[in-house]
Amino acid sequence: MAIPRYAYLKMKMPSTKGIITIFGDYKKSSACAAASSRLAESLVIAAKKRLLDRVVAMAGKQLDMSPDPKESEAEGSFKLAMETKKIPLDPEHPERYAVVGTNLDSK
Repeated sequence: MAIPRYAYLKMKMPSTKGIITIFGDYKKSSACAAASSRLAESLVIAAKKRLLDRVVAMAGKQLDMSPDPKESEAEGSFKLAMETKKIPLDPEHPERYAVVGTNLDSK
């Protein structure tokens, strides 16, 4: 049942012998605000640095990749389904079809 008054750095709360008032320290409050601001800024800088390091690492990996697109496709993590079937998209054009895996879930 405490009532904080941030602008005045006071907190009031009832007790059995009346109202208790707790006073804050403006200098300490200012120092804490400055320290927390510096901490937040350093955390943001550290997060941006990690992101930049990841981007640089990804760019380095792309430079190591083969310039031949067929070689890079073979190295990909996508694996074709072993059992597939052709689904016609247009009955009048049998050359238009989609290939789907036969082991797909009904969802």
